[in-house]
Amino acid sequence: MKTIKIIEQLLIDVDGVKAKTKNGKYQTVHLRQGNLDGACAVYSTMMNLILIGAVKFSDIRLSGNNYDKRYGIERLKKEFFDLKGLHREGNYFYHEEFDNIKEMLQRSFSKHVSSTHIEGNADEIIDKIHQNINNNQPLLISIAYKGSGSHALVAVGVEINEQNQPIKILCLDPGCETPKFTYWNSIIDLKPQGGKYNFRNITETGDCKYVQLQDVLVISSK
Repeated sequence: MKTIKIIEQLLIDVDGVKAKTKNGKYQTVHLRQGNLDGACAVYSTMMNLILIGAVKFSDIRLSGNNYDKRYGIERLKKEFFDLKGLHREGNYFYHEEFDNIKEMLQRSFSKHVSSTHIEGNADEIIDKIHQNINNNQPLLISIAYKGSGSHALVAVGVEINEQNQPIKILCLDPGCETPKFTYWNSIIDLKPQGGKYNFRNITETGDCKYVQLQDVLVISSK
């Protein structure tokens, strides 16, 4: 029998998918990327931080330039929202040469979170995703599209077959509308398609693209 495992922090409410805060209240979790920016990794990082209880939606949505460096949330907002504009070139999860999400978190929010970057072949990455979802830990996942381009999403669940093997990764995608009746708005179909771009990314709108799993960033609350 097929089963679906969703991280326990999520709830479906009248306004769509929500995440539980440390005090037990529920808040907005899905963040929608703009049409002109390349900040999918930033949106996904913020969703992940909300899911693990490291930030509140109300904290990151507040605007203003008066950042107090004594408070981690203000350093985080300055690092991710102010210093790189629209992030038109995108962001690596980790890179030895270029600035990346892992190092940005280390500089601005290391008192509150730690992060682990995971690379490997598709089977290794899928196994890590499965393990973390079973432990109610969301993950940032990076996919490369056939042709050109990459995208970042937040894995919040998996679909499992009768042999306890993941067959779909269930994601919150900043490039899609907020889901109203499900916990996800995008999936990675793990049925092998052949070739380098071996899987399919299917969104709530029915858009389907062939993709390759690139890497994963696990962000955990301290």
